[in-house]
Amino acid sequence: MKPQAMFHWLLAPLLVAAIGCSGSDPNLCTVRGTLNYKGKPIPGVYLRFEPDDLTTKSTSMAVTDASGKFEMFIGSTPGVFRGKVKVYCDDPLAAMGSKTPVPPDIEPAYRELCDKYGSGKSTYELTIDSSNSNLELNLD
Repeated sequence: MKPQAMFHWLLAPLLVAAIGCSGSDPNLCTVRGTLNYKGKPIPGVYLRFEPDDLTTKSTSMAVTDASGKFEMFIGSTPGVFRGKVKVYCDDPLAAMGSKTPVPPDIEPAYRELCDKYGSGKSTYELTIDSSNSNLELNLD
């Protein structure tokens, strides 16, 4: 086989795979919103939606912006798998033994939120059944 033909033979499956990945997956829902704790938007939170079946679905993640807004992603793909998810809120720097700097007026609420809804502690569940560009995630 000529090198040019071999290149095209190898390239074709990669293009098909790439095109297949770029299409919209009917099992994924776009989810954007605001994280509020006790009525206040909370910035700088590492937010995770862990699906009910980790053998067939992946966890979605985001970090809330200065206004508590977020958009969930699985890697670089926007979305959350349909179904029940457990919601986790963590300080992204805690794993390194540090604390994320947050405004003093919300720091107590931020620390309380991360302690109550952090990894291994949260019991809060949410069902994702459609895309939502204005999810109000109100935690108490």
